[in-house]
Amino acid sequence: MVPCPIIENGISSLPPATLEVLHSLDHFIVERARTARRFIKESGHPKPIAELEIFELDKYGKVEGLKDFILKAKSGTSIGVISEAGCPGVADPGAGIVAIAHREDIQVSPCVGPSSILLALMASGMSGQSFCFNGYLSNKKPILLKELRDLESRAHKKKETQIFMDAPYRNEFLLSTCKEALRPNTLLCVAVDISADTEYIKTKKVSEWKLSEFKSFHKRPAIVMIG
Repeated sequence: MVPCPIIENGISSLPPATLEVLHSLDHFIVERARTARRFIKESGHPKPIAELEIFELDKYGKVEGLKDFILKAKSGTSIGVISEAGCPGVADPGAGIVAIAHREDIQVSPCVGPSSILLALMASGMSGQSFCFNGYLSNKKPILLKELRDLESRAHKKKETQIFMDAPYRNEFLLSTCKEALRPNTLLCVAVDISADTEYIKTKKVSEWKLSEFKSFHKRPAIVMIG
């Protein structure tokens, strides 16, 4: 399981040991081939990209067509799994590959690398002892309002940080709905462009966020937390 940078030109965020593993591999299962090829090339892989075997997962995480890769892995060939950004298998269809590997008694080894979810939590000031990642919430406002209020209830009752995200082009909609749905004293953290020069991470009460506009977060990768 080979993490990749969560920002463009972020190779320096990867430990040398992870790059060493990446450069030892000739076979890859990836979320998106174009992104993976660019990452592998920028990392300084010793082989030309054309000589590497890269299998792109179905966007819904389906794993049909992996039979040849499974046979290679069972025969001792090492295969790298690469996400679109960050750690494969976390909020990522690569989890399906790992499940198959365990069923087939294929060893799975995670390499060290960046996770926007954990980096955001680290910088939020919210509970890192008890937290829950909820993935993507609904893009339909009535449902989203209920989901946010349910997460807020869990955050207050269990003292459990609630982490979620959305497509970057829906940030303004998501955050504006947060202002509408949540109680004034609830903490809301917005973390955008994590590890980039334009990184912005801020935790404030909802009552304080109500004075803010969210247009500047449009199309910027974001993690949102309720605490």
